[in-house]
Amino acid sequence: MAGFAGSFALPGNLSLRFVTPSDETFLLELFIEARPWLSWAEGDRDFLRSLYEQQYKAMRAGQEAIYPEHVDLVIEKSGDRVGRLVIDLGRSDWRVSELQILARARDKGIGSDVLRGIQAAAANMLAPITLSTPIVGSHGRQVYERLGFRVTAVDPPHFHMAWAPAGHPLHAALSAIPVTADPLAGFAPPGMHASPGAAA
Repeated sequence: MAGFAGSFALPGNLSLRFVTPSDETFLLELFIEARPWLSWAEGDRDFLRSLYEQQYKAMRAGQEAIYPEHVDLVIEKSGDRVGRLVIDLGRSDWRVSELQILARARDKGIGSDVLRGIQAAAANMLAPITLSTPIVGSHGRQVYERLGFRVTAVDPPHFHMAWAPAGHPLHAALSAIPVTADPLAGFAPPGMHASPGAAA
């Protein structure tokens, strides 16, 4: 890890804590909520539940393999579970591989506030943050751009994005990337490459 030994200071009665075994049902329901297309498969309720469980276990195994130093956190607001954050605190960058908010808790700025807390901590470490977000069916790109992230590569089905704090060598290069209505034109500034990962 990049030497981070503190905690993320979050506004609005938000807090982060490590995932525990008692969270597994909540995390599976969160996974199901974010992937309704799996329910399009033919089969009864038990079959669909089994399908979701298989996909969930595959996702968790993939995160373990790709980001062995990741931190798996539950997002709480006033003690109520509202989402999940998976972040890898690497030596060269911090990688947000999963940021998901429950549908009932969306449109309240929770995801943005979590990211602002991460950015503040990353700024203290002079660590850039990278993430990926779907090209289709998501407003993630616009949200992240408002927080200072910029598209560094287009690799369907994802936009790869990055942010760097002032004082980091990549800050100027990222700040020079315009916010465009059509990032699908595609560009990858010299020296910038966001590794593929799960959408935020």
